[in-house]
Amino acid sequence: MKLAIIGSMNIEFAGGGETNARDIAELFVRKGYDVTLFGSGMPSGYKLNHNKYAFKYEPNAFTFDIMAKGTVLKISHILSMGLIGTYTYNRIYEKIKDFDIYYFISPTIIFRNVGYKLMREGKTVILGNHGTFFEVLDMYGFLSKAYSKILTTLIFHKLLKKKMKFFIHVQNKYQAQYYAKINCDTEYIREIPYNNVKFSNYGCFDNDGFSVVYLGRLMKSKGMDILTALESKDNINLHIIGDGPYMKEVQKNKGNSTVIHGYISNQDKIKILAESDVMVVPSINESLSISAIEGLASGLYLIVSGTSMGPRYIVRQDNIFGVAVPRTPKNFIKEIERIKEIKNRNPLDYYKEKMLRREIAMKMFDASVVDQKIIELFNDAINKNKGIQ
Repeated sequence: MKLAIIGSMNIEFAGGGETNARDIAELFVRKGYDVTLFGSGMPSGYKLNHNKYAFKYEPNAFTFDIMAKGTVLKISHILSMGLIGTYTYNRIYEKIKDFDIYYFISPTIIFRNVGYKLMREGKTVILGNHGTFFEVLDMYGFLSKAYSKILTTLIFHKLLKKKMKFFIHVQNKYQAQYYAKINCDTEYIREIPYNNVKFSNYGCFDNDGFSVVYLGRLMKSKGMDILTALESKDNINLHIIGDGPYMKEVQKNKGNSTVIHGYISNQDKIKILAESDVMVVPSINESLSISAIEGLASGLYLIVSGTSMGPRYIVRQDNIFGVAVPRTPKNFIKEIERIKEIKNRNPLDYYKEKMLRREIAMKMFDASVVDQKIIELFNDAINKNKGIQ
């Protein structure tokens, strides 16, 4: 069985979509598939690592499309990636037409144009949602929401009008509700919070003191306004793990109780998480948040932004996981202080709750659980498509 994964940028960009594309590719190689991952390019300034993977990897696969050029991706802040395939869809189709099953990372023009041709041929197509335009646009004002509706019509109207059958892999309930609202067949929608977090690799310590941790890229969409406010508070012991374009600003606002680690080894990251108590996820929006799941694997209480669909979805799975708060520094600080007081009153009970949090989350989010659900999704898509034919 030949599988093509399409729509992420080059793996080296290392965003959530790229990480999920790589992990899904590796999963299905282990299941015996012949997998090729087509990288859609990368903004200027990033370099290819030339790593060897278990799957076939073709970076910069569509550079004949101007929207996939590194300079255009950089100038547009990667928004041009959603327009790849507007005029070059026939060339893209010719390049990828010889596969049995296709997994598109997110709903974009390349899915609409190329996916439609593949479905008409009777190929099995699955639409992923590792980053979506509607989650970002629908949270803003009238004009933004209107633009979202235009994109929805542009991408899905023809597919739905022609009654094309394709499975939809959503990461959270908001995404599932969106597809149901535009009249996609709910039988074909699968809610799977896909990640590659193996809980057995993470620790959960009965630590002294009280520590807060941020794990992620240092960029505006990740909530740097909240993070810089938190790090200036000397009464909050804050660990910042990650790097990115906002590193200089983060360093400038560093308080006496903040430690900026930058990029560190996986082993060091796991140790810091295990020794912490709370994780903050102040993102403006995310479809899931792998870092939040890593926090749960370490027993951490999550304080997430109420505007961010993915993290909000995670904490709403169980009250013990944490809370979504309005996205202001005041609300994050107030909740941190509340949890700190709870631990100070009874450290042993707090540690027991950390262990319980980890145990409950493992049943929902551990890699072995979500891997099996993704495998079942692919099997159902293949079998259903055979029945249609």
